Amino acid sequence: MPTSHHHHDLIPTVVEAVEAALSEEPGLRRISAPKRATFALDLALIALGCRCACLVDVVVVQDPEQSYANLLRTLRQKHAIFDIVQHLFESSSEQSFFVNTEQFQASTSVTDTLFVLLGRDPQLLARPPPDVLAALHALAATTPPTLPRDLTPHTIIPLAGVLLGYPVAYVPGADDGAFLAQVSLDVFACRVRAPTWEHAFLKFSCPATLAAAHPELLSPTRIVESLKTRFEARLKELGLALIVEHSTEIMDRVAL
Repeated sequence: MPTSHHHHDLIPTVVEAVEAALSEEPGLRRISAPKRATFALDLALIALGCRCACLVDVVVVQDPEQSYANLLRTLRQKHAIFDIVQHLFESSSEQSFFVNTEQFQASTSVTDTLFVLLGRDPQLLARPPPDVLAALHALAATTPPTLPRDLTPHTIIPLAGVLLGYPVAYVPGADDGAFLAQVSLDVFACRVRAPTWEHAFLKFSCPATLAAAHPELLSPTRIVESLKTRFEARLKELGLALIVEHSTEIMDRVAL
């Protein structure tokens, strides 16, 4: 099929555009080659509509709002595909996300995400937390999309889970303790595979007790199915395979 071959050629083209733009932006120039490659691929997969958003965690820049605004301006001149990519800056945690605005506008992602309230006994919530819905509506109502300022971790952590496409998003409870320490977790690691490379796509977890209590929603089999339903078709169009690995782990501390 010639079309999929054409799509397949898009990835290197888009990645090269990002790499070239990175070398033009003073704040981003000094990133090491491996980190640059990871960043370029993450951003390319957003631009190509493989997922709604990614969190920038491979690089740290002095002035992310200015640096990433400049980067996107350069990229839009190189390739029209970047017109739908926006940088979102979350001020209180100082985290940067790149968002595919078309996917975000069209996304029914809240219906695809289950919310787990953390505490001594993690609980599956019957519906999305109202503050998370309010933040998503605020985001959708601004052009370019802008996050409300001064969100608390109670809102930011599950909101990030929704944007990143996690089937399970954690909502921190009132008690600040060590979340999920020494708790058995189902951990899901997704990778994107091409003929010549592999790339970490997303990783999240869910308390194993909840999978046992709600197997129809949270069993590992169901979660793997939901990931394939969400991501596989678009990746396949680009000649990529989705690899999902499930393991059970107990950790001293879980970064949310």
